[in-house]
Amino acid sequence: MEVKRIVVDTLEIEDGLARLRGPLTKYIVTVLRKNPGERLDLIDREGRFYHCSIRTVKGREVVLDILSTELKQEVSRDRVTLCASPIKGARMDWLIEKATELGVDRVIPALFARTVVKADSGTREKYGRWRRIAREASRQSGRSSVPEITDPMPLQEILPYVDDVSNRWVFYEKEKEQTLKNIMGARKEGDIFIVTGPEGGIEESEIEWLKGKGFAPCSLGEHIFRSETAPLVVLSIILYEYLLK
Repeated sequence: MEVKRIVVDTLEIEDGLARLRGPLTKYIVTVLRKNPGERLDLIDREGRFYHCSIRTVKGREVVLDILSTELKQEVSRDRVTLCASPIKGARMDWLIEKATELGVDRVIPALFARTVVKADSGTREKYGRWRRIAREASRQSGRSSVPEITDPMPLQEILPYVDDVSNRWVFYEKEKEQTLKNIMGARKEGDIFIVTGPEGGIEESEIEWLKGKGFAPCSLGEHIFRSETAPLVVLSIILYEYLLK
């Protein structure tokens, strides 16, 4: 029988026992339908696996015996950051989920001049949902790490995340010369940072600013992809070219 894996943010461990409380316990009991004596693996943010057996389920607490631990880090590789404009409704949820499955290491929702979704106090609940989606997608796809999902930020505030990144690419529908194939053919060793714009497109002034910060504009060809599709096209190609070893 397959042993289910659960990614946890925090884990209380004492005397060989792990304790889980809160929403995860409801998921274990009502969704996974786990009972005392059954196996369950827990994964923390450092990629450490805790191979466990459920000891007790009481109210909102699940207590597990830790049978063994294992540091199962993903194969060392260059990190990929996706900087994309937030999208309205469930389409952003879908983008987070699929980007996680495709191996992205960080997602930065960046606010462009034409971004429709605005960052305010009323949308903070979305940020927590995006992180929950990333955790669940990591579990479903068997990843041993969860991508970082930052809070939305103005485009000009992404620079601290670009430090020491060798490959900086921005996808721009008006670019006529550089293609993704050209850019990837000239790729340097090191991390990759990709930028995709909002539904209304990236303004020319933003492209000029990005170029000034070392980003190479490139085209995805004649087709115009939706704002949630373009990042996944690029991530799929990166996965094929560089991450599937």
